[in-house]
Amino acid sequence: MNVRGMVLTGLFAALLAVSSQVSIPIGPVPITLQVMFVLLAGMVLGSRLGFASVVVWVMLGVFGLPVFAQGKAGAAVLIGPTGGYIFGYMVCAYFVGYIAENYEPTYKRIMPAMLAGLGLIYAMGLLGFMLSFEFVLNKAMTIDKALSLAVLPFLPLDLLKTVAAAYIGVRLRRALTRAGLIMAR
Repeated sequence: MNVRGMVLTGLFAALLAVSSQVSIPIGPVPITLQVMFVLLAGMVLGSRLGFASVVVWVMLGVFGLPVFAQGKAGAAVLIGPTGGYIFGYMVCAYFVGYIAENYEPTYKRIMPAMLAGLGLIYAMGLLGFMLSFEFVLNKAMTIDKALSLAVLPFLPLDLLKTVAAAYIGVRLRRALTRAGLIMAR
């Protein structure tokens, strides 16, 4: 990884840390801006650097910096109710980045990829949510209850964040490519 890649990776890790602090607590999973910046990391940086930026953010949190939602930190967050989402962010950034690298990044192509990335976040987040309640908190959690607590309240705003990320991401990737700051496919 060259210096430019390290700087961009660090920048998006910092953006994720800041977006985590924009938080509205509505239950075990708060509303944040993280989804938008995870999608943008993949879109702008590509698969490897997008993934790396999320991993850097996770490692900062695991090592004790309060970069997770609501100022949380520590490895325990990864096995808590939001842990599955964090792992989903890594997969999503890689997936969206792969599409952005290998296909001309147009709204028509990137929007379905971002929606699929959002689906990956939700699938992994839901699984982690249910597992944390079952094995960490020792409370039974049905799929219906988990959906009503960990997915459905977030869906409308996350769809808006996805549309915004697609619009911003396509324009930003094109501008950075023209400026020679990132490589075209």
